Amino acid sequence: MADSTSLQQHSKSGGVAKAFWVVVLVLGLILGAIAAIFGLASLIPGLGSLSTFAARFAPTVAPIAALVGLIVVFVGIMTVRRNRRRTGTVTTVLGGIGAVANIAVVIVLVGAITSAGGSVNLLTATFGLSAMDSESPDRYEVYDTTSSGDDLSLSIYEPKNAKGSTPTIMVVHGGGWIAGEPDAVSSELRTLADHGYLVVAVEYELATKDNATWNKAPAQVACAASWIQSHADTLGADMDRLAFWGESSGGNLVANAAGAAADGTAESSCGGKVPAPAAVVTDYPAFDVTGLYENAPAGSGAGTGSRIFATSYTGGTPEEFPKRYAAADSATHLTAAAPPTLVMTAMRDDVIIPADQFEWVDAARDRGVDVETVQIPLANHAYSQKAKNSIGSQGHLSIGEAYLSERLR
Repeated sequence: MADSTSLQQHSKSGGVAKAFWVVVLVLGLILGAIAAIFGLASLIPGLGSLSTFAARFAPTVAPIAALVGLIVVFVGIMTVRRNRRRTGTVTTVLGGIGAVANIAVVIVLVGAITSAGGSVNLLTATFGLSAMDSESPDRYEVYDTTSSGDDLSLSIYEPKNAKGSTPTIMVVHGGGWIAGEPDAVSSELRTLADHGYLVVAVEYELATKDNATWNKAPAQVACAASWIQSHADTLGADMDRLAFWGESSGGNLVANAAGAAADGTAESSCGGKVPAPAAVVTDYPAFDVTGLYENAPAGSGAGTGSRIFATSYTGGTPEEFPKRYAAADSATHLTAAAPPTLVMTAMRDDVIIPADQFEWVDAARDRGVDVETVQIPLANHAYSQKAKNSIGSQGHLSIGEAYLSERLR
């Protein structure tokens, strides 16, 4: 009787172990396939929506996908050793492809970032991801009002233990001029403040279907710069070490404001002289609003977003409002007086095509402007904003800081 009971318990435990291993194997197959597909789509640009999706998330997910691939390889090897050779071999191969492909992605990205003067901590990029908006500014200040009378605020991130005036960065968010808010990347803004910068993030009027802001948002951004200058003493801002930083549509706004300020033609919604920055940093900038409409990707549904951005901001199409588009295009504001500018371009960008960004770079250099470019391979639009501490986040932040350190420190 005792032997029978023991056999039943042994059989039961063996069944549980077998069921557990089946679950592990199935998960391994699924995760291995996902890691393999993601890695290959990240490396190969011609896989349609798969490549588009992978390029948007590879600078965030690739290290984790590589680790998953290695774990799946281990599961596959253990499966082979348990005499499930066919299934184990398939699992091992899928995991191996996922691991190798995603490691290749990591190598390409980190290589490009380090060669551009940036740095990446891979341990943090794998295990230390956090929310981009988890921090809060030290205080808010109202600097102007919208066309409808609503307050416009500045989010101020202060450096700790600052002695005297400090280098200052005015940050202008993206969102296609129709979305976004100043503290969307508050974790990065806090990092900049912790590194000794006074950071001022700008809220500006967003465009809607019935409210084109092509002549409002730029003047408000200029007003924010004027406000910083007039409050420099209380802020502790060193106006000789002022920089503008913008991403996407914010890159357009800071480039235009900087160029016009340097040329003495900037118009502020609140009056006053608009200070010209010592340097400008842009991430995947929307320099060419006309191109944003005309060069929108082809295909069913493709380009709809970029055309909505352009038409909302200007109130219509280039054919309807050519002068508005001309005023919004950054090339219009280019003169030899424009400040040194860093342009970081996502080379798989399907929202603001790289060619439009490089066209502005060429035009700026033709006018004698000091422009540096950094190409981020395998990356799509907004690659840096998925998670704090990702390869993309660490990369663009460290490259931008290295650039500013040479000019503001």
